[in-house]
Amino acid sequence: VGGGTGFIITTDGMIVTNRHVVDQETAEYTVVLNDGVKYDAQVLARDTVNDLAIIKIKADNLPVLDLGDSDSIKIGQTVIAIGNSLGEFSNTVTKGVVSGINRRVTAGDNSGGSEILEEAIQTDAAINPGNSGGPLLDLFGKVIGVNTAMSRAGQLIGFAIPSNSV
Repeated sequence: VGGGTGFIITTDGMIVTNRHVVDQETAEYTVVLNDGVKYDAQVLARDTVNDLAIIKIKADNLPVLDLGDSDSIKIGQTVIAIGNSLGEFSNTVTKGVVSGINRRVTAGDNSGGSEILEEAIQTDAAINPGNSGGPLLDLFGKVIGVNTAMSRAGQLIGFAIPSNSV
């Protein structure tokens, strides 16, 4: 049993998350919404290059987050990260700034695997295990990134995949 985060992009239940959150081909996945309602989820696509995935639940009239233009972000811009921190603290909200753009990052997992993320957004908004797949928002509530990794060696060094990659 693991935990991750995602965000709804269509009113009929399409959700963006990280590929590493739903990387087990034979696993069954469940989405728990803010109101506690649970849905079985189907993985529609896994992008191993960009560490992105699209999953789908059967629901209607869901609230959605709009994708923003990640090419327009600036260093020093305030951002908000939302996620299921440590797989235990749902709806955790942290605030920070964009610390870097177009970072090349080697992201490792607990099983010893790793992947290279190109053009990552660096932020000091806290991104913890379990936040993977959650939105990195600008102050207008637009998704500018998908939270994906953190530096274990540093403090408050997190990375997000630009929303334009979605």
